[in-house]
Amino acid sequence: MALPLEGIRVIDLGQIFAAPYCTLQLGYMGAEIIKIEPPRGGEMLRRPDLSPGGVSYAFLMLNANKKSVTLNLKHTRGREILMRLLEDADVLVENYLSGVMERLGLGYQHLSERFPRLVYASAKGYASDGPWAKLGAMDSTIQAASGLISVTGFADGPGIRTPATFIDMGTGSHLVSGILAALIQRGRTGQGQKVEVAMMDMSLPSMSGLIANELEGKPYTRMGNRHRAACPSNIYEAADGEILIFCVSESNWQTIVRLMHREELLVSARYKDHAARFAIADEVDGIVSEWTRAHRRDELMQILLEHHVPCAPVRTVAEVVADPETKRRSMLLDSEFPTRGSIAVLGSPIKLSHGDYSQVPLNPPPALGQHTAEVLAAVGIEAQELEELRADGVV
Repeated sequence: MALPLEGIRVIDLGQIFAAPYCTLQLGYMGAEIIKIEPPRGGEMLRRPDLSPGGVSYAFLMLNANKKSVTLNLKHTRGREILMRLLEDADVLVENYLSGVMERLGLGYQHLSERFPRLVYASAKGYASDGPWAKLGAMDSTIQAASGLISVTGFADGPGIRTPATFIDMGTGSHLVSGILAALIQRGRTGQGQKVEVAMMDMSLPSMSGLIANELEGKPYTRMGNRHRAACPSNIYEAADGEILIFCVSESNWQTIVRLMHREELLVSARYKDHAARFAIADEVDGIVSEWTRAHRRDELMQILLEHHVPCAPVRTVAEVVADPETKRRSMLLDSEFPTRGSIAVLGSPIKLSHGDYSQVPLNPPPALGQHTAEVLAAVGIEAQELEELRADGVV
């Protein structure tokens, strides 16, 4: 069965997380991904000097089903070769700091004149036409700039950044959406266009509830794992671990009270609604904790789910990796890399009924420059010329 993007060629200038995650997903959809990397060391996430086997595991997880071509874009010949590759390309993906591509003569305005059908996709930290355009950005810095860190942590402590790269991955996912929309429109008009997703912009939809609080004059403040519209809501100790309980409705509260055999709480005005309970949240959490500590986590999960109370085990990353459901959903796929042996790479959370990504032939992440000769031969660069280019530091 043909995959949705079979026949689409993508030139991938991405690095670190956002753009490589975008092209990973495009590859699972059937696109051919040609990853352009600097000859010395490759893209930044490879981290050859700091990683076992000369390549980081983070790089390996994000770069399956891609062809690696080394090309020095600071060299005139390198840029000339890129132009030849773009002759047959449908999409270019990049996430350099704003201004870098323009200085190289590879900005959208320049390339769109020569390749009017090209979809030029850019992931940026901040809007490329805004006052912060030249400011470098990482997931952590956007967490700070977006206001996210200001509302994390506990009331008596500093904000806390999350080590998970939600903003990077969200940016990559939105870039996929924009690319698909641009390809559909190109099918109607014959014209390519620029697609830009700024990490800062991407962070705002996930902050919409907090922004709503601000606009209503009820700014959200740090409260750890609590929620002022749902009490009790916290992480509680079980006899053998931790569990998150989120009491979103009064019926949830009534259920928990009965499960704890504390029916007297139902007739006390001190616990009459979320607001009243939140005002004495320490007391409420103490009551719930006394109950949860007397039970194993699995017992709590079973009884709470049977009574439709939102909850989840607080699992370790190791538990998630070992979960058979992770494997069944093809979210971690078995692969290999010469210097690292057996590895796992990220799968796709997008499941299509007429395109099962778990059945896509999985090509391992490429070694640096593994496909340079193959890809450049297709644009007329034979072995002797390739050796000259290597000697000149072009590839």
